[in-house]
Amino acid sequence: MNHTLPEDKNAMVRNKERHSHINIGLRFRVHDKWETLDALGWNDVGFHFYHIHDLHEPVLELKRGITRLDGTIVWRSPNENDEMVLAALVNELIFARSKDVVNDVALQTRLIKLIRATGMVAEKRKILASLGLDIADATLANMIAQRRQDHPMFHYGVKVESQAWCEVVEKALSVSSVVISLEKWSNALTGK
Repeated sequence: MNHTLPEDKNAMVRNKERHSHINIGLRFRVHDKWETLDALGWNDVGFHFYHIHDLHEPVLELKRGITRLDGTIVWRSPNENDEMVLAALVNELIFARSKDVVNDVALQTRLIKLIRATGMVAEKRKILASLGLDIADATLANMIAQRRQDHPMFHYGVKVESQAWCEVVEKALSVSSVVISLEKWSNALTGK
């Protein structure tokens, strides 16, 4: 398990501001299949992410829309974050419930969109409860422990040296700054 970057010249990467206030959704190729990932702690140098695959190749083939780029895995460790496992479990439970409401297309669509929203575990649990699936904390803790045993997740740090990646980051910061400004403006009007 290596939490530090291997080269001294990369030490400055840790000092750059990282962002997780919005997700950057990417796809990556593993075993000749494209899988999704959410880039977390991202900046113009790279990002980190969690996934179930135990990746050993240093180069990660990435895709954002039709744009392809490569990243280099610079560190990896087993996931010890129960919150990430809980979020994945809750999303799976919502997905299972969405299959039960095929006669209500609007509800099914809202549930699928909810799965794509990062975090919001408490809110998602309330929605599950309103759909008849109120799971006790102790039960969820057991489910988390079982999931970690059956399907361990891994945490990866990825360095990306690409103009395309810099453009993705720039666009994400531009979009998020507009959203943040609108939220501040809205809060000022409502007196929050």
